[in-house]
Amino acid sequence: MTQVPVPAPKVHAQLTDPGPGEHLWTILTMHRVSDDMIRRLNRGETPGPELLDHENLLSLEGPGCFKCEQPYSRYIAHRKCTGSMDLLPIGEDR
Repeated sequence: MTQVPVPAPKVHAQLTDPGPGEHLWTILTMHRVSDDMIRRLNRGETPGPELLDHENLLSLEGPGCFKCEQPYSRYIAHRKCTGSMDLLPIGEDR
């Protein structure tokens, strides 16, 4: 298996709105992370190549649109996105 490191600028990258009416398709993954890996990250050290490997993959969700919160379908993909990247005040629902 080939290990591909995550480029440093991508670690805390902000999502960029592709524009009004355009979907922002995303896929979310959840990986098991050990206490030791977290301690290494907190010290600014490399957590190890197993951090995002397939053996630690717990779940995969998506694709779905981050803006309109709709799961991918051919129907949705051909429709204009009705969502927004505007942030809501804490505690306020969409």
